Amino acid sequence: MIFEKRTERLFLPVFLLIVLCLPLFLEANSFFVSKVTTVLILATFVMSLDFLVGRVGLVTLGHALFYGLGGYLFVIIAPEYEAVNFWLYTFYVCALAALIALVVGVVVLRTSGIYFIMITLAISQMAYYFFFDSLDFGGSDGVFIFMKPETSIFGLSFLNLDDPMHFYYLAVLSLFNTLLFLKLILRSRFGRIVEASRQNPERTEALGYNIFAFRLISYVIASTLGAYAGFLFALQYGFVNPSFLTWEMSGTALVMSILGGMGTIYGAILGTFAYEGLQYLFEHLTEEWLLFMGAAIILMVIVLRKGLAGYLEKLLEK
Repeated sequence: MIFEKRTERLFLPVFLLIVLCLPLFLEANSFFVSKVTTVLILATFVMSLDFLVGRVGLVTLGHALFYGLGGYLFVIIAPEYEAVNFWLYTFYVCALAALIALVVGVVVLRTSGIYFIMITLAISQMAYYFFFDSLDFGGSDGVFIFMKPETSIFGLSFLNLDDPMHFYYLAVLSLFNTLLFLKLILRSRFGRIVEASRQNPERTEALGYNIFAFRLISYVIASTLGAYAGFLFALQYGFVNPSFLTWEMSGTALVMSILGGMGTIYGAILGTFAYEGLQYLFEHLTEEWLLFMGAAIILMVIVLRKGLAGYLEKLLEK
């Protein structure tokens, strides 16, 4: 069984039903449709980070490197005023992101612990300043995507990315495909070896497994999924700029993962919606919303030691 915990089997169908029906109530308000779409895309990104940190054991503050690259790679390879095929260019973007992740991973995985955190942060910031100072990519203002891709398959098109509702359901599909993909990996022999290498690397290596290779593959998988999320975000708003690559983006995603329940994978959904919901609430209540936001996060971390997913499991796994 892919979803081994009762909490997952109860939460996911309910959540799926809610997000599928939500547009029926928000159809008249395009702002909220767009906002929830953004949260779904962010949840996909946080899920990829949760896999890397919570299951592989590689804590990083540079995951936003690939979130930003997802958008920039599309701008680099796609014609500026031509509607390209979404599925084909999704493959191109993910393939290029995987290749870059492979090269970066070979370098950064030579380190561990605090040194791994610092080198991933440094590489991410290098990319940030490269695009920030690059006139070819719009500098700090970034660059616009003038033509959104078309989604036809053998001449048939079921999605119009210019339609907020269609893009919303694409984000829902992407989120659940990512969740299913990561759960399949974790339930496989590969996933069990990755889990063993996180818990006891010395014993796993003594059994004859190449820990470096397994971690490298995991790093490439997580980075590629992060790039895909960034690609979707860039398409939704029609632009990409260096703020996508900042360490603050990586840090915020890490906070969302912790709030949701590190390593649970589905907890990334809970953490992202909780963080974005609190931010929206406090922003509309007071100008000092950052103070209340920080206090709420501290309180949640103290009270919910294993995150929102851990609290749900405490209630439902009895």
